[in-house]
Amino acid sequence: MKINIFNNSGLAAKTLPDPGLLRRTARSGLGPLARLAGELNIVFVTAAEIKKLNRRYLSTGALTDVISFNYELPAQAAREPGFPFGDIFICAESARLQAKNLGHSVKKELLLLAAHGALHLAGMDDSTKAELAAMDSAALAILASLAPRLG
Repeated sequence: MKINIFNNSGLAAKTLPDPGLLRRTARSGLGPLARLAGELNIVFVTAAEIKKLNRRYLSTGALTDVISFNYELPAQAAREPGFPFGDIFICAESARLQAKNLGHSVKKELLLLAAHGALHLAGMDDSTKAELAAMDSAALAILASLAPRLG
């Protein structure tokens, strides 16, 4: 799967995680789906933009940290490059605040949110406290396996 990264958040490039590590994180979250030929976009956005997406597509204008959209594709799309697989939108301001509150780096928080978004695309849900705990645990495990020293 091709993974594109876009920074529409105003964050300095040096604040973002290494693109290779970001792609590996997303692929780990996707699991077997990462072998599909489609394309995934990871987009870092502002608080205003994520609120707009939330209002337009999820019927709430609330601030959130990550939103994932997967696309229903015809069967051949799994074998043909260039088909859109999904999008992960990550709010830079939310990541910055959460990183501060949790006592770790913004890069780590951005990677955790990318893993969380990819896990959603792979079929995990976080509608209940138990589901959210399972997703958080999975995202932390992904990060621990790929970047154990990331602070």
